[in-house]
Amino acid sequence: MDNFDFDDWARLARTDPDDFELRRRTVIESQISSSDNVFRLRGLQCRIDMERIRAHTPLKSCLRLSTLMWDAFVDLNNSLSTLVGRDCKSTNLSAQPARSAKIIHLATQYKPHK
Repeated sequence: MDNFDFDDWARLARTDPDDFELRRRTVIESQISSSDNVFRLRGLQCRIDMERIRAHTPLKSCLRLSTLMWDAFVDLNNSLSTLVGRDCKSTNLSAQPARSAKIIHLATQYKPHK
């Protein structure tokens, strides 16, 4: 979609949700059909559609899809770290810096004002 107009799509979603959904599905299908990874993308779109249905609200849908993307990113990063760790012993990207934190137990620290 070279000529994507966010304002036009937002207006359509507000004024005619059914037409918005039809156009959205048409654009998605067009993008999937023109890809070399049709099978994989159809599976991914099915997963996205199921997450949207399960969410019940647009905000929950956004959060679910954001989580889905971050999970995929973490998996990809882990794969890259593993690959780089195997191929290049001097550069170990998978090593994580040590983390520490002081744990504050609120139940024992809290003293109400009288």
